[in-house]
Amino acid sequence: MTAAIVFLVSLVACTGSTESPAPAGGEAADSGDPSDGKDTGDDGSANLLANGGFELGESWWRPAGYASHAWAQTGDTIYDSSETFTAVEGERAYKIWGLYTGSVPNDSEHGLTLTDLTGGDAQVFSAQAFTPSDDAVSGGSEAVLFLRYLDEDGGVLEEHLSDPVDEDFSRDVWQELAVEAEVPEGAVSGQLGLRFTLADWSATGAVYLDDVSWTSTGTGSVSDERLLVWNDEFDGDELDDTSWTRLELPAYTYNNEIQEYTSSTDNAAVSDGQLVITAQQESSGAVTSARLVTDGKAEWTYGRMEASVMVPSGVGTWPAFWMLPSDWTYGSWPYSGEIDIMEHVGCSAGSVYQTVHTGAYNHLLGTQLGGETTRDASDAFHLYAVDWSEDLMVFTIDGEHVFTFDNDGTGDPDTWPFDQTFHLILNLAFGGDWGGWCGVDWDSLPQHYRIDWVRVYQ
Repeated sequence: MTAAIVFLVSLVACTGSTESPAPAGGEAADSGDPSDGKDTGDDGSANLLANGGFELGESWWRPAGYASHAWAQTGDTIYDSSETFTAVEGERAYKIWGLYTGSVPNDSEHGLTLTDLTGGDAQVFSAQAFTPSDDAVSGGSEAVLFLRYLDEDGGVLEEHLSDPVDEDFSRDVWQELAVEAEVPEGAVSGQLGLRFTLADWSATGAVYLDDVSWTSTGTGSVSDERLLVWNDEFDGDELDDTSWTRLELPAYTYNNEIQEYTSSTDNAAVSDGQLVITAQQESSGAVTSARLVTDGKAEWTYGRMEASVMVPSGVGTWPAFWMLPSDWTYGSWPYSGEIDIMEHVGCSAGSVYQTVHTGAYNHLLGTQLGGETTRDASDAFHLYAVDWSEDLMVFTIDGEHVFTFDNDGTGDPDTWPFDQTFHLILNLAFGGDWGGWCGVDWDSLPQHYRIDWVRVYQ
């Protein structure tokens, strides 16, 4: 976490409902063994999706921009209702609704890319679908499953649709949607997913999906399905020391920051399903806080890293959710890279930053690259994420795109050192070159940085 100079990237806000789920009824197919998420049909065909029942965690029903979706869990309250949701099988399902931004009507698509296709292969894509009475699809809106096949230039050869979930769809009962197709000759890739069409601003409703299956004769695979590989929901009574290390560092170790990092539970504790990092002034006058790292315990090369956090508001505070290399393959900072998934400083309350640092791109040279946007970051939890692959990093907040950093393909670690293993860091600094650029408010202490959960997908 270093002092940041960033370039502003504008966003379009999504204002649709974000509450969770609905009640089950009727018969539905078994979602399979949650240890692998795959089903085997009576004809021996296998579900080629790894997590069709969503029992391995939220994974792949992600639209462009990651908007208008939620991970639904049995027991969640249905939007605008006193009823609760029950998944088809197990504990989890997925909720998708209209895209309440831009103009209407509009479409939002959620799904996966298909590869290794062979002309003539028979494919079946199906899911159990549900719309609740209290939040039913209405007003001309509809949702359909689709199978789409593309040529080598990305042109659409064919698209096949299921029956719609619309205002005539039975409510409060899980029902199967299915679409069958034969891969056309010349198809080199495809897409499967659900398309939600929002008919009008007054239209309401959500669709819940579970027990999703895709089968194909011959060849065929999914190229971008990812699974939850590591997470901490902070549901216990104390910090998991098999995942996190509490660093002990004296004041002014980095960036002229005032705080001393301690291993005390006064500075980092788990309570009521949250990790709370506290910066406070001691009787001696010293400021203490916490810096937690997964270094040596949980490390990754590529994946989606995300956290739901609420930051403090006091002037001088500098909370961050970020990553550093574990081995420093290309040398000391900034040459081995840094990935800042979320930074906020009390001197610029409400502005949140997502940035990268490399030998060629850093604030010391005036070349740092990143994005900035505004949130009520100190009043509500928000989802901060980076999708990191060998080709690029895509930074988002609440599913909305903020900043993309591309691998320039030169093989030069000065511009792309992000082919090595990195670990996660959560910390709350006070003062320093950036955190205290407008001064510090001593009277605002103590300040609390709250983390609801941290998750990694690969």
